[in-house]
Amino acid sequence: MRLRSVLRARPGDALATALESDADAVLLSLTDEAEPIDELRAAVSEAVDRITAGGKAALVAVNHPRTQLTRGDLDALTGPGLAAVLLPHCTEPQDVRDTAVLLREFEHTRGIEPGQVALFPVIDTARGLLRAAESLTAAPRTAGLVLASEPFARDVGARLEESGPRLAFARGSVVTAAAAHEGVALIDGSSLELRDMANYGFAGAVLDDARLVAIANDVLEPTASVLKRARADIEAYESRPEGSWVARRAGSVVDAPRARQARRTLDGASDAG
Repeated sequence: MRLRSVLRARPGDALATALESDADAVLLSLTDEAEPIDELRAAVSEAVDRITAGGKAALVAVNHPRTQLTRGDLDALTGPGLAAVLLPHCTEPQDVRDTAVLLREFEHTRGIEPGQVALFPVIDTARGLLRAAESLTAAPRTAGLVLASEPFARDVGARLEESGPRLAFARGSVVTAAAAHEGVALIDGSSLELRDMANYGFAGAVLDDARLVAIANDVLEPTASVLKRARADIEAYESRPEGSWVARRAGSVVDAPRARQARRTLDGASDAG
């Protein structure tokens, strides 16, 4: 699943703009308390089908388990077209486990392959950041982390800025946790500094403006040098001496996690062939 550009959208006629864009994925949300939840669930469920039919990955932000709304959200949404669920305000691994259990239940009853729906904890508080790595490893279906810059800045009392040192620790921590546990790091809230976010190591961005999709796809696409290194790592690992658990290349070690990371890099690149 390529997630360089994740375009936030709403159900209804406005969804057409997202479907006409070159975004890799479209993100819908069930967290708007201003709308009747049953109506919102029905609209989002219909939109998921449209997104999937349009050849894009359908992502949905659900309500936190402690709202007592998550079961109903997943009951309405879980189906073959749902690619991933985002879990806002994830502060501890149990949040992930609770959501994963519900997903497994609905996958099982609907004949969907277990684990098909990926899960992304959203890091939007200091507590969530300090336990991000634990949340990422709390369930096998957890595919990465999303750093929500604006709510995180409010939580720590920082001034929100697009670049600079104030949120550098959070950005680096999310990218490091994702890389250490073979996940994907996404950034939400830094649309105007996409190249800087790519330099941090983020693989994708959540966007509010369809005009930014082309920029995100360009700057977050793996570079030629990254692809070359990935191919070399895979070649070295696959040709390692018999009985060796790791390969040596250019003075460094290529182990199984590094080889898997290289394969994911190639799989997610438009010019990988």
